[in-house]
Order: sequence, then C-alpha cells, then structure tokens
Amino acid sequence: MRLVIIWCVFSAKNSLAPVLKMHGAIQRGALSVFSKIVRYGHLPTLLWFARGLCALGLLGRNYRRQNAVATQNYRSLTGQSGNIDAAWIATQRSLLEMAATWGQNPRMLRQMAECSAALDNVVAPLHQQNIPVVLAPLHAVSDILSGIVAAGVTPGKATVVVSSSAEVYNQQAREMGNIALSYCSIHQDNKQLASSLMSLIMEVAQGQQNLIIFPDITPDYTVQTEEGHSSQISCRIFNRPAQLHSGVVRLSRAVSAQVVFYQLYYQNGLKIHIHEPIGARKAAAALPGIIEQSLTEYPKDWLLWHSHSLFYINH
Repeated sequence: MRLVIIWCVFSAKNSLAPVLKMHGAIQRGALSVFSKIVRYGHLPTLLWFARGLCALGLLGRNYRRQNAVATQNYRSLTGQSGNIDAAWIATQRSLLEMAATWGQNPRMLRQMAECSAALDNVVAPLHQQNIPVVLAPLHAVSDILSGIVAAGVTPGKATVVVSSSAEVYNQQAREMGNIALSYCSIHQDNKQLASSLMSLIMEVAQGQQNLIIFPDITPDYTVQTEEGHSSQISCRIFNRPAQLHSGVVRLSRAVSAQVVFYQLYYQNGLKIHIHEPIGARKAAAALPGIIEQSLTEYPKDWLLWHSHSLFYINH
C-alpha cells in the first residue's frame, strides 16, 4: 500500500511539472512586460490608471481594511474632515518604488535627482564646515525613495537605521540604482548592534557618510526590542500626551550633529519639503511640531495612519 501511495505522489508531481514550468514562464514574462511599461510608460498616466483600479477594488485589496482606522485617526488628531485612502497610499508607494528601482523610469529618476539636489543645498554647506549630519525623513510617500534621495547628497554615502530587517529594498535593487545605501537594524542582538552603531557613528562624526533615521516611527514598532521603554521620549502631539522613539535625538547628540528633517510628497510629481537644520540639543523640542505640520499639510502622503496606537501607545 505504501508503494502505491508513493507511486501516486511521484506520478502526480511528474505530471504537474510541465504545468508549473509554464506557469513560471508566464509569470516571468508578465513581470518583464510590466517592468517595461513602468520604465517607458508615462508615469502620471500609469498612476491615474492604477488609482482607478484601486477605487474599483482591483488593486490594494490587502490594505482596504486599513482605511477605516486611517481615516478615524486622521479626523481625530487633526480635527479635519475627509478620508484617508490607505489602499491607494500603499499602491502608489509600490508603483513609485518599482519605477525608481527595477523600472528605472526616467521621469522618476529625474524627480528624485531634483529632490536630492534640493536636499544637498542644505547638507553640503554643513559638511564644508565639518559638521556631522543626521538626516531625518518622515514616513511619507515611500521610505525607500526617502533613502534613495538621501543617498544622493554629500558625501554620497549613507546608512539607514531601521526598526526591522530592510531587505525589502534588497542588495540587487540598490546595485541596479547605483545607490550607496546600507542598513543597520535595531533588532540585531546587543553585541552586533553596538558594533554596527559604533562604526557608523565614527564615520558620521568624520563626515564620511550621513546617518538616516525616521523620527516619526511609532512606539509599537520598538516596544518589543531589548531597548524597550527606555528608547522613548515623552512629548505632546496635537495637544495630547505622546511617546516618540528617541533614536534621532540620541544619535545626533552622540556626534554633535545638525539634524535635517525633511519629507517627500507627491503633487504632480515627487517633491520634497526640507526644514531648517536643527542642533542636536533642540531636536527633541522641535520634533513634535514638525510631525504635526507634516500630518496637517501632507496627510495623503503619510504612511502610518493605519497604526492603531500611533504615538499614544498604552503600556
């Protein structure tokens, strides 16, 4: 009986092999066609078409359940009416990332270069004065695009401190885009993290590279790390007691850096809003106001509206 079962299993596997091979070939062909469309297509038209599919529920299905939470968070915090379409925010992010990396869309690359040039106008003078720089992009439009833009400024090398593994934007994609960008995760074990951060801090202090950290990360992303509650700072956001991750404050103080807060937004193309550089000692006081301004002026671009706790997590 066992031999019969084994024979049936292997027979079925052999019969399905050609079908699976054909399915894989179709998938690779479809991906190749899509990549060419993203590369050579008119990006605004592609986004318009994708938004229509998203409105019909054909794209972004996995994110549609986040719409209610995102909208309620937006209305509750800002006091404004309107809806947050979390499904479209996620879909737009994916398309723009594809256009910037695998697709190498000329329009997208040109817009990112313009954003990098604008940011470099702020960063380069600081390096000329031998002042270390910490770049602090908000979670807007795309974390990946924010990192690519930052990697394009003086001195042309940067490391992103992230809350988890950053393999979404993998090594192959970085090499394709010729991006000198690396990652350091706070979820590494203590010894590995300490070694990585020490090396990074030394290079940042010497002006060999910039440090990138997202200052608006919500506490629920880091509460389970070994740092725990000690990694948070208390503040008020939208006149409510809140908690923020203290990474940007601690790391900028460690190297006596100037902090450059900025965020991407998409309005008839990718654009960047850059705040004036802030000294490390003043970063903690300035951060809540910067987050409030971003969420009020560019609500459709912020990526974290769907978080249930936002900055108000209860322990």
